[in-house]
Amino acid sequence: MKKKICFVILSRANYGSIKSVIFEFKKDTSFKSFIITGASANEDKFGNVSEVIEKDFKIDFKINMPSRPESLIGMPQTVGSGLIELPIVLDKIKPDLVFAVGDRYETMTTVLSSSYMNIPIAHTMGGEITGTIDESIRHAITKFSHLHFVSNKDAYRRVIRLGENKRFVFNVGCPRNDLIRIELKRKNIESSFRYLNKHGVGCKINSDEKFLILLYHPVTTEFGKNKNYAEILLNAVLKLNIKCLILWPNADSGSDEISKKIRIYREKGKLNNFRLVKNLPPEVYINILNNSKCIVGNSSSAIRDGSFLGVPAVNVGSRQNKRLQGKNVINAKVNQNEILKALKCQIKKNKKYKSEKIYGDGYSAKKILKCIKKIKKINIQKTITY
Repeated sequence: MKKKICFVILSRANYGSIKSVIFEFKKDTSFKSFIITGASANEDKFGNVSEVIEKDFKIDFKINMPSRPESLIGMPQTVGSGLIELPIVLDKIKPDLVFAVGDRYETMTTVLSSSYMNIPIAHTMGGEITGTIDESIRHAITKFSHLHFVSNKDAYRRVIRLGENKRFVFNVGCPRNDLIRIELKRKNIESSFRYLNKHGVGCKINSDEKFLILLYHPVTTEFGKNKNYAEILLNAVLKLNIKCLILWPNADSGSDEISKKIRIYREKGKLNNFRLVKNLPPEVYINILNNSKCIVGNSSSAIRDGSFLGVPAVNVGSRQNKRLQGKNVINAKVNQNEILKALKCQIKKNKKYKSEKIYGDGYSAKKILKCIKKIKKINIQKTITY
């Protein structure tokens, strides 16, 4: 019988980080793959990545799991609603393995449901360290998971130190780099910019123009300060008088603080040189990022994707301050002068950094599939190894 593999996608970040893995499993006839979406992945407010997924794959189930980013109670409420809906779907599918992706808080729904239902869990991108609540969520997911597909040696060692069996920890790299490797060969640059200019609002941005990407997410452990942080960051970018693409913040608590500040600036006519987009398909985003002069904010994309592409990045604040970084990153405190200085330094460079493969070589999905095909049995009962 075919083994049933289940992919639970609950945010736009989830999809870009697992798409190449889904593709490999869909191609292999020894597996039957299922896709479940929920939370912000199904919501227009955050770009409705489900619509992007449906152009690539069939979504088997959509669960009702509303995101509530306006307050600190929103994140646990989202997980709580998912814990009611997801087990019903998992009981229908009865998968042999469920994939949990990264460090998003919504993913606690996946691992709690699967664990209590005796379903083995495979976790991608565990063992890394960052800031905010993602740090705790990622390591909690590791302790629930049975198979660990990490993105670098540093993460590999950390997962083992967390007490996981090294026989089931595999350093395969980050699946996001797979998409980058594939997309760069296709050279769909102009079609990506056409897509960009048909979606969102604001000024048009062309591939031959100098522009920045601003991607700033809330820091949940600094709730209440995010609107001030967004204002400082926007003011720094405005000083440069350069075109800028703003991608909407994710669904973490505090997202509304940032999005409201962006709307206020736009309504006051301060963002005439900006384009605002809720979400971009992974392949489109890769080409846009690769053609930008710099990405600024606190997204892991600046560090992970940026290092592989060699795109200059300015990482602001504490959200990613512990993550393994390449030479493409300059760190700045949430201070207008410091951010502006770092941006000017990166733009003045006027060329890319050398590509670094600190998060893998772009063949992660094939390695993950190969590892899973070799594993004959997964013991659902976990024990710590020390």
